[in-house]
Amino acid sequence: MALQKSHGVVLRRRDYGEADRILTLFTRRFGKIKAIAKGCRRARSRLAGHLEPCQPAEFVLWKREGRDMAIVRSAELLEPHRGLSEDFASFAAAQFAAELLDRSLPEDESQPRLYALFLQFLRALRRPEHVMPALLAFTVRAADLLGYGVALDECAACGEHLRADADVWLDARAGGLLCGRCAEGAGAAEALAPGVLRALRAVSANPPRTVPETQAEAGVRALDRLLAWHQDRRGLASGRLLGPLRYRA
Repeated sequence: MALQKSHGVVLRRRDYGEADRILTLFTRRFGKIKAIAKGCRRARSRLAGHLEPCQPAEFVLWKREGRDMAIVRSAELLEPHRGLSEDFASFAAAQFAAELLDRSLPEDESQPRLYALFLQFLRALRRPEHVMPALLAFTVRAADLLGYGVALDECAACGEHLRADADVWLDARAGGLLCGRCAEGAGAAEALAPGVLRALRAVSANPPRTVPETQAEAGVRALDRLLAWHQDRRGLASGRLLGPLRYRA
């Protein structure tokens, strides 16, 4: 890599040693990479305050040949968003999206469309009243870009058109949604809550339409279970933070 500059976002970080931090970055140029920020926890460090999770920044990175991690030479926040630390709903949604990317992306593989989608989502969190619909819209589009998109108009087994007001099932093995007839023979299929299919279609429209938060949350959780099956993992740990969102006014 040598000395390179890139727009990026911290997906995850952990303390290392007395003053350093290990970072997982999602960058515009290089995709997901690991990096170390030396001395950043010291009060006088020039990096202090510029390595906040889910806050877009401009990074200068340096990586020696044969080393697994890059070194953060400098970082500067570009779009500080205080709401991520002051509004729990925004914080929870941002953490969920960041964990989804961290668990889904390989390292050192540029993903410019997915990066642009992530930035769009983080900006949408500036409107706290639309947090959960924004998270559902992000999850739907991210799943599609990751190769796990779900057809929302027809049964994945028989091709029958799915009515928005009909009972619909989700079956990861079948690759998507099932009608009632096909779901009878699919033991692993789970019924979607009423209104979830309508919500999925609404956020997939161009432009997206807003949806009730309870339906949006149910849609996010259903898609996470679908991705978890395809990626051979458990559901995202940060999903536990989403529960309180259903009580927002």
